[in-house]
Amino acid sequence: MALVDASLDRRVIHGFGPVRITLAGTVQSGDPVKYDSGFKLAANTSGAPAILVAGESGVSGDIITAFVLAVVELTHTAANVPTQGQLIAVQDDGTYGPAGSGLQDIGYVVEIDSDNLHSRALVSGFVPEIDTAGT
Repeated sequence: MALVDASLDRRVIHGFGPVRITLAGTVQSGDPVKYDSGFKLAANTSGAPAILVAGESGVSGDIITAFVLAVVELTHTAANVPTQGQLIAVQDDGTYGPAGSGLQDIGYVVEIDSDNLHSRALVSGFVPEIDTAGT
């Protein structure tokens, strides 16, 4: 089944490659972050790919920790449980969803809770570059 990220309760479980960034827009913990005249929420925008994952929430002007690679807990409905190993992408609204044509691949679902309401994804703007399966 396809992941539909409810985007209501994301949190970073583990973060790797921490960096401090000054925000130029509002982000929530676990959001994909791009650089486009400042660091802000990454939507599926040509020429401005997600390069980091927000480690905490903040608004324009805040200095937050972001990560190059993170394990992010996602919330979804029982009707939209992803498949373990599913490739996910940044959607037009900045949430995570199924990979598709014209979308930036950003991670893989690595775990699904037994309640079918939460899953964890390995997320990085560099995932396509380390994708050895060639997808």
